[in-house]
Amino acid sequence: MSRNTDCIAEWFADLPQKRPFSFRAATTIGAGGTAPAALYPRSEAEFAETVARLEAQGIPFCVLGCGSNVLASDKGFGGAVIKTDRMETLRLLPQGIEAACGVRIARLLSFAAANHCGGLEFLAGIPASTGGAVFMNAGACGKFAAERVLSVRALYRGSVMEMTAEECAFSYKHSLFMDEPIYVLSAVFQTVCGDKQSILREIKRVLVRRSRLPRGKSMGCVFKNPSGCSAGELIEQAGLKGAFIGDAVVAREHANFILNRGGATASEIRSLIEHVRARVFENSAVTLEEEIRYIGEF
Repeated sequence: MSRNTDCIAEWFADLPQKRPFSFRAATTIGAGGTAPAALYPRSEAEFAETVARLEAQGIPFCVLGCGSNVLASDKGFGGAVIKTDRMETLRLLPQGIEAACGVRIARLLSFAAANHCGGLEFLAGIPASTGGAVFMNAGACGKFAAERVLSVRALYRGSVMEMTAEECAFSYKHSLFMDEPIYVLSAVFQTVCGDKQSILREIKRVLVRRSRLPRGKSMGCVFKNPSGCSAGELIEQAGLKGAFIGDAVVAREHANFILNRGGATASEIRSLIEHVRARVFENSAVTLEEEIRYIGEF
């Protein structure tokens, strides 16, 4: 851990922060160690200033939204976490809705319905922030966030820039933001005018469908679907439903979910991921690729 991390409290006294920061408490899988501190910028300007000051001090950092689709090391992370929770601005535009990176999907959909804005209902139930959904091009029901993204405001090398959807280089469960140090600040989603009650009914329908997914602590789907097939089906065909290492277990309801039965460590979860990958390859000659992201050293 960098010596400079001991001074985070002093250098960022003007920002809300949490010291230490627990990944076990702040991620949907409920595993992982700690970071010296989490910083909570409240605006684009504070986000940019936070990144600039961390970089100037040589302090490593990661950006975290709702903590889904991530697995943090049991060793924790030797730097600062930039937590986007307090960047919650929502704005109605002629072409749709602009949402800051920290806006949770549930709140975005509630705002959309209240303003008769349809087209985003397929995102219902995804436990993500706007920034996280754009970052990984989150999707459900065969649809993806990129289909509704008109533009993104992002921080790159200290400057805020406007990016078109094309410039974000979206693809299946992927975007430019996963490959470059470019940080999502907000996104504009294109919506269609609709009846509020119809929008709410569609949200409810999607939520009912998602209610069949495994309940409990998870990261969501662990692996991307290979071209032309389902990762969950490949895992099931390999006889891995219910397979476990410690308190980490492959869900019986949907084999592409790994559940934390209570006390699973990140090491156990990572070992189970590798076991699943190896067994699927042995059974089907397909190498599964994670859609989750790792934080820290494994």
